[in-house]
Amino acid sequence: MSNEKREAQKRNRENAIRKAKAVKSIKWIVISLMILAVLGIIGWAVASSVVTNTKPVADYSEGLNEDGTIKDVRALDYVTLCDYKNISVSRSEVELSDEDMQAQIDKLLKAHPDYDTDTSIKIKDGDTINLDYVGSIDGVEFQGGSTGGAGTLLTIGSHSYIDGFEDAIIGHNVGENFDIHVTFPEDYGKDELNGKEAVFNITINSVQKIGEFNDAFVKEYLSDVASTKEEYIQYYKDTALDQNLKVYISDYIRNYSTVNDYPKDYLKTVKGQIKNTAVEQYESVKESLGTMTFEDYVGQSKKEYEASLTSNAMKTLDDNLKMQAICEDANLTVTEQDVKDMLDLYGLDSAYYSSYEAEYGKAYLYQTGMAYTVIQYVQSLVNITD
Repeated sequence: MSNEKREAQKRNRENAIRKAKAVKSIKWIVISLMILAVLGIIGWAVASSVVTNTKPVADYSEGLNEDGTIKDVRALDYVTLCDYKNISVSRSEVELSDEDMQAQIDKLLKAHPDYDTDTSIKIKDGDTINLDYVGSIDGVEFQGGSTGGAGTLLTIGSHSYIDGFEDAIIGHNVGENFDIHVTFPEDYGKDELNGKEAVFNITINSVQKIGEFNDAFVKEYLSDVASTKEEYIQYYKDTALDQNLKVYISDYIRNYSTVNDYPKDYLKTVKGQIKNTAVEQYESVKESLGTMTFEDYVGQSKKEYEASLTSNAMKTLDDNLKMQAICEDANLTVTEQDVKDMLDLYGLDSAYYSSYEAEYGKAYLYQTGMAYTVIQYVQSLVNITD
């Protein structure tokens, strides 16, 4: 297959995938991507490979016991575990730096700006202003040419409006009311406006400014987690430390534990699950692909696909086996609360637990929650050094 043809097919796949995402149920997309990501079942890896002799498996809980463990499999028989009970990590590796904390504060201030109505302020290039305007041609207001007194935001220099509009505002004061004269482009796209000279009556209501990160700001915008500036900073640092430590532990287990072999039956099941996801994706956009076949859609021959499908399934099973092995070794049990805590941690809302269970099965949710249970346990054992 030529590079040109591969690139064309890649573009077609990307367009089809974007369309599929737009029409999919939001809840289905979120739970699919987030839960699969927790266990390393990267959905995008599926999109790189699809269709051959592997039979699709629609049931995510197939091959699992109700507690999330793999049926008839003792993971410790397949895995050489790392010394997960004696992990030490330097605080500097997992704590939030002062620079990162300031970056978070700057982000918050930018997301919640103040608006200054001081009439002594002159508008300059780069300012974001709130303004009202009424546009007219030959003294007659035209449709769509007015804010209706509701105000709208405009960043000077963004070129959001026709040429000359933003430049004409520079130098005027907040609170000022004035007229500007502009000409619509000949190819503006509306016959009644193409090439016409227009007058806009402008009122500058306010100019956006970055406020101060203080107790008042926290109470107004962050009261769900803190009531003072100091409380929020501590909350954010603690949250970042917890998240960074979880990532460190997860990477440590993956990097320093070894899967020596894979249970063949369940490997086949995981391959089928990955393929089923790809099949559903292909079918959802098939009509828009014309004559494109399944293997053209994935840009691989059947032989290439089968090889990559096996590789992707092994990566998925790699994580499953390592997490189950630690559960066996430490005598850990996944609970429904663990699963719900995991869902909330990843923004999936445990209130929808019953819906997730109906979609994926209890066994699969518990297998997914196993990673959360293991990391929570190992985190309680980690030695953070100064």
